[in-house]
Amino acid sequence: FSKDSTSLMAVSDKFGIYELNFDGTTKRKLDYIGSNDFEAIAFNYKTGKYYLADETNMTVSVLNDDMTLTQITKVNIEGGVSNKGIEGLTYGEDTLYIANQEAPTLIIKYDLKTNTEKSRQTVSFATYLSEICFDRTDRTLWICDSLQKMLFHCTTNGIVIASQSIDYISKAEALLVDRKRNCCWIGCDLTGNLYRVKLKI
Repeated sequence: FSKDSTSLMAVSDKFGIYELNFDGTTKRKLDYIGSNDFEAIAFNYKTGKYYLADETNMTVSVLNDDMTLTQITKVNIEGGVSNKGIEGLTYGEDTLYIANQEAPTLIIKYDLKTNTEKSRQTVSFATYLSEICFDRTDRTLWICDSLQKMLFHCTTNGIVIASQSIDYISKAEALLVDRKRNCCWIGCDLTGNLYRVKLKI
């Protein structure tokens, strides 16, 4: 969500940071100038700051008011595969949840209070962790798997609660759970389309 929850925030791995209307149209492009391989954006409702995940550099940074970036952490994956690194990012209760896409499929918990990595959890149910979203209503996680074309609801330790097919979305790589509307918003990396998906689980 945007800071006032009236729109959606999105990133492009080529063109920058955007604010979108719920019909998928562009509300504005942020004045960020830089060349980054952004794969995910997350909002910290406590500080009003956005975090950005860069897959090429394997970094998570905070976006400053002057549109510069300050690095929060660099993720090191032993034996990691190029272009299959950090793909998802979400904020929940002073923790950043970072999803490593493949080889291995990991959920990494990073504590913002101590600025340390707390844990790494291998996710066995997913083949591609393409996006992750923290659900404040029940303190759980939602995960898109763009290869299996599935939406998973799971605990913060990666234990599956339920799953739902999203086989009509070619390459789901953006996710926001919207409990007020009983749906989730999913962006397709292949088509550029925004989908409103009714939650069945």
